[in-house]
Amino acid sequence: MSSCSSLKFNLYVVWKKILKTKFFFFFLAGFIFFLALFWWQAGLSYGRRFFLFLFPYLFLLISQDIFREEIDSGCLENVVFLRLNFRRYLIEKNLTLFLLASLFSGLLFLPFLLISVAQDDFSWFILVSFFMGLLVGFYYLSLAGWLGLRLRSGANVLAILLIQVFLLLALIISLTSSASGRDFLDLILSAQPQNRLEQILLFIFVALWPNALVSRNYSSLNLRFELLILIFIFLSLQVWRLSRLELKRE
Repeated sequence: MSSCSSLKFNLYVVWKKILKTKFFFFFLAGFIFFLALFWWQAGLSYGRRFFLFLFPYLFLLISQDIFREEIDSGCLENVVFLRLNFRRYLIEKNLTLFLLASLFSGLLFLPFLLISVAQDDFSWFILVSFFMGLLVGFYYLSLAGWLGLRLRSGANVLAILLIQVFLLLALIISLTSSASGRDFLDLILSAQPQNRLEQILLFIFVALWPNALVSRNYSSLNLRFELLILIFIFLSLQVWRLSRLELKRE
């Protein structure tokens, strides 16, 4: 099967699966509602910023049960995969989900872009932030995909969200514990490390909450290069794991 044909087949199967995932559309509807409410209450600039920081989570939620459910259900033993290698199909799901999530994100971003241009409030950094958000979304897909090779029932998504919640709690606690906590907050807000330790802390923070890269303060090439390296690592781990995968036959 050609690359184009296999991608079309992957898009068809994944889209059918997404249509059955009510939680994703429930989140999407809630996100649109709060986006419109925030825009109405705080104005275009803050609504746009709210969107740019949070839309990468669409990529994370769309990657729920990216692998494990299909592997365990036995559906990969379908005769369709006599022509299409099931490992290739699973690996291509990263690209398929990225294209679909990018389509949703682009449709949501379009009103902000058009109105920003109409109101003479456009800057090229808005587009840069959006494309960085797409990169962050691909990072979430690659990470959730790697976790999804072992976890199922949405546990891959839940694990990432829980880690980020614990990071937020750690930041809140650090603010009330010592002066070093306030220094750490300054580091996160400014994204300007003064020594090697602060640089390592900033790298860890970006790995745990990459959404920060849509901010102008996080325009450092080192931080963006870090994200590309992590994406490459997680995709490589997926390929390595899937290349050794054998379907269990009863």
